[in-house]
Order: sequence, then C-alpha cells, then structure tokens
Amino acid sequence: MLVSFAGEGSGAGDLTWGQQVVWRGIELSGGEPNILTGVTKLLDGTTEQDEADLLSYLMSRHQSLRTRLRRDDEGHVRQVLVDSGETYLEIADAPDDADPLVFARAVETEFEHAPHDCVKDWPVWMTLVRHRGVPAFRVMGMCHLTSDGFGVLTLINDMGGLDPASGVARQLAPVSFKEPVIGMQPLEEAQWQNGPAGLRRSGISERYWERLLRSIPPRRFPDSRDPSEPRGGFAIYDSPATYLAIQPIAARLQTDTSPVLLAATAVAMTRIGGTNPVVLRVYVSNRFRSRLADTVSPVAQTCPCVIDLAGVTFDEAVKRAMAASIAAFKHAYYKPARIREVLAAVSEERGEAIDLDCVYNDRRLIAPREADASLPEAADVRAALEHSTLRWENQSDTPADSFHIHIRDNAEPTVNVLVAADSHYVASADVEAFLRELEAVTVQAAFEPDMRTGV
Repeated sequence: MLVSFAGEGSGAGDLTWGQQVVWRGIELSGGEPNILTGVTKLLDGTTEQDEADLLSYLMSRHQSLRTRLRRDDEGHVRQVLVDSGETYLEIADAPDDADPLVFARAVETEFEHAPHDCVKDWPVWMTLVRHRGVPAFRVMGMCHLTSDGFGVLTLINDMGGLDPASGVARQLAPVSFKEPVIGMQPLEEAQWQNGPAGLRRSGISERYWERLLRSIPPRRFPDSRDPSEPRGGFAIYDSPATYLAIQPIAARLQTDTSPVLLAATAVAMTRIGGTNPVVLRVYVSNRFRSRLADTVSPVAQTCPCVIDLAGVTFDEAVKRAMAASIAAFKHAYYKPARIREVLAAVSEERGEAIDLDCVYNDRRLIAPREADASLPEAADVRAALEHSTLRWENQSDTPADSFHIHIRDNAEPTVNVLVAADSHYVASADVEAFLRELEAVTVQAAFEPDMRTGV
C-alpha cells in the first residue's frame, strides 16, 4: 500500500554526535548498517488501513524517520530531512497452515540481512503479516542511524504504549497528532553541538577523557592464551540464578540491579586475568540531558568507567561501580572525532596504544531493573543454577568486536548476557569462564554481604 507522509521541518546539516558514532561503525564494518527490528502482535480488528495510517503518522511526526544521507562536494556525509514524501506498507500473507508468528520472525530475519542504502532508502519500513486474510503481526525495521534502543521506546509510546502483561502496543493506531514533539530533532541537535554551548560541552568531556587515559593501565588483558580459529563469535549465557541473585544484593544496597551487574562484570573480568582497576567503556543513553529524553534520533555514546576492586567487599564494589558509572554518564556526550584525537595523542605520549576495546552495554529496556518485591531464598538461587545455558553463535574468522558485553532484554526471569569476542584478544575458553564467573560472583554475594572481590 502506498503511504504518504508530511511533517514539519526540512533541510540539510551535519550528522549529530550520535549519528557520527553509528556511521563510523557502518564504515568500519564495510558499509552495512545495523538494523533494529521488532515483531508486534496486532490487536483483533486491526485493518490494513490502520497500519498504513500508523506508518504515515510516525514518519510525519518524527523527523529522524524521514531523514536520509548524502555526501557533499568535499565527501562529508550530511543528513537530509524532507517535509513530505511517499513510502509503502508491505503486506505479506502467511500460508494458511503456517504459524503466523514463525512467518513474521522469518520476515524480521530478512529485514536484518537485507541491503540498505542510507542515501536512497527511507530509514524505516514496515510489513503487515496476514494469516488467512486477517492482519496478525506487524514487522518493523529501522536503520540504526535513525534511532537507538531508547528512541525505539519513544516510538512505542507514540503507538499507544505497551501493555505491561503482553508487551504489545495497546491501541490500534494513533488517530491524530497529540501533544507536539518536545524532543530535540536531529538537525537542531547538530546545530547546537556545533555552536558554542555544544563545543564547551564536548571540551569538558575531552579533558576528562585525557586525564583518565593518562592514569589507567594501558591494557585490559594479557595476550590471548589461545588465539584459535574461528576468531570471532557470540557467546550467549542465560542465567536464571543470576537474575535471582542480584535481587537481594540490590535490595540490601537500596539500589537497582544495574550497578550490581556492572560490579559483577568487573570482578569476573579480573578473575579471568584482567587488570585492576577495571576499565569498561560503557554505553550511556544521554537521555537525561535537556530535551533528549523523548528524541527518536540516536544519542547514545560511550565513556570509560574505571572501577578499583582492590581489597574490598562485593557490596563496596557495587558502590564503586555506581560512582564510576555516574562519572561516565557525565562525560559521554562529545564530538567523536575529538575523542579519537585525544586517545591518539595520549597513546603516543605514553608510548603504547591504550586499549578501550572492553565495552559494556546494559541494553535492558522493557525488563525491570528494580529488585523484585519478593526476594528469593538461598535455596531458590542454588536450584536455579542447573538451568543456566551457554552457547556460541555467528562464529567466523572476521570478528567485529574484541570483547563487548551486552546485557539483553528477556521476557523470562533470567539475565541474558551476550559477549561478542575475538579469540585473538581473549581466548574463547576465558570468555566462557568469564560468563560462569559472573554468575558465581552474584550467587555467592547474594547472601554473603562480606564476600571479598579477591583482587
């Protein structure tokens, strides 16, 4: 179905800092953008026109969704916003004897691997999956240049919000523009970043990075003890025991589970041979900043988080992780090219490259981070250990990352950790040992407040 859209704003400008981060990742990966995808079960009574209206609404309302790229005469990549245009809603019919959800997931997989041209193609697309002639599922894909995880939540809220029980949008489709968009739009954000206030903000972060880079150990791990093939892959650990164990720790320390998992990650890294203090380059949403809370555009950036674990209890490690992460939150909004220049200059000054390849990303968006109201007993935690699983996926000889840790959303009461690793950086056996150690740390600390980090 052909879908028209029209909204406020048009023009061209530089990429925002968040877009620059994503674009550099695209360039380093050979030009293939990351695609954000999702499958939503439709409410009974949803029509094809409802879904077409929804797509039109979203693209009309949010400038990020009608922004494409182009190179100027000097080869610089710029963003180009249009105020109106046309796209389409794809309609796909699942076979009558097929499971429509399985069919929709197959469409989602196609989205993830389909080529995307950031210059010619609109950055968001939608497929309506019908089953026996009835709309059943919505499949959406979006170029990462258009949004990040928390930006997607903004879109979900615009679609009526999530039903807390089912996790699907509550209403069929918006019927009209509601309150005006208050989040800063990409062109406006780029203009601010290039102005005096933005450059001052970046300068503060640059000076912080410079001080930190001069003080931290230059390496995170010694040389890999087994640089085997295939080099790269995703190690995925699913741990119901960790989910249970972090609840009493968070309750005891009157915090949420985020610093608990960060501290456990740091302790596990040192126990498999990492250096102390631990340095993790953490992803920061940046949405606590003025007018960025409700923007769809990507604004997340990273900042080193330095956690000293020597001679302390795990509870104290959690407190240190919290303080270190707050410092990182304050200094993760900057002009990316300037930080690369700072890193290169300090590396040259110190006579060796400073390793920032250990990356930590707590990606939980829907799953609650607060401790549960009812806390588990020690026996419950121990019993859950037998349900832990570890597997490898996407193994190849062309690793994308050295040691990137992702805490992922999960509908089940479990902590799901994905480590994208390079065996020439950390041996695959050590990656597995790290994941099991992360679980062991939390399980022991859950009911032992005086447990030492062992560093």
